[in-house]
Amino acid sequence: MRAHVHAVLLALASALAATAAQAQVIHPVVDLKDGYLLGAPVNGTWRDGGHVASRVGAGRRYRVFGPSGMLGVATGSRAEALEDICPETFRVELSPAREAGEIAVDGAWNLLPRPVIRLSAAAAAGYAGVVRQILTQHGIRDPVARVTGAVRVDLDGDGTEEVIVSASRGTTEGGWAAGAGDYSVVFVRKLVGGVVRTIMLEQEYHPRANPQAVPNEYAIAGAWDLDGDGGYEIVIRGSYYEGGWTTLYHIRGTAARPLVTVGCGA
Repeated sequence: MRAHVHAVLLALASALAATAAQAQVIHPVVDLKDGYLLGAPVNGTWRDGGHVASRVGAGRRYRVFGPSGMLGVATGSRAEALEDICPETFRVELSPAREAGEIAVDGAWNLLPRPVIRLSAAAAAGYAGVVRQILTQHGIRDPVARVTGAVRVDLDGDGTEEVIVSASRGTTEGGWAAGAGDYSVVFVRKLVGGVVRTIMLEQEYHPRANPQAVPNEYAIAGAWDLDGDGGYEIVIRGSYYEGGWTTLYHIRGTAARPLVTVGCGA
């Protein structure tokens, strides 16, 4: 009887040890624009840089990606907090720097299981009518639709492509204040049940001039499978005159779920 109990306890201890070891395996993701450690998927849940930084040591090998493919491999530094200005934000430096890259991942899965196509300026301008409709709905009269980018990709692998669109307008020099009709939006156009739906990711509207409002601007960095589950995460960068940040989004059905936001600003 004692031998049986002992064997059961040993098996349980081995299982717990294996589970703990599995939990320690992380694959950090770095935004190359500012070097922000965006965190890592841990047992199916995205954890931000503050949770994983102590486990991101020097010498990790990262694959570097641009919008449409892998650019090479680089070695990362230890994750360091931006102590003086943003102690909750961590940064990883890569060598070589690979300035043309957008995202870096310490992981072996395919980050681009389906094509990601950045539309030409002419093709992106075809979404100006959608932008005008959104702006009118939010109180901007006679809106000026300025589409700044569009990306076409099958986000969830269902065989139907979605389009991610960004549009912005800023009329004040230096971006210190909001002018009448200024805005910045990022949205996804998705076919659901035979109907095209608009899923908003980021949105800011200024129907009237406001010298007290500091406008933000949003842009599409790209889309990659950053956690290895076969679905794409959308990477959006936000900025204002004194700082910036990056947010990862995942689309489920018609809902946009933010996974993490990392940045720094005054």
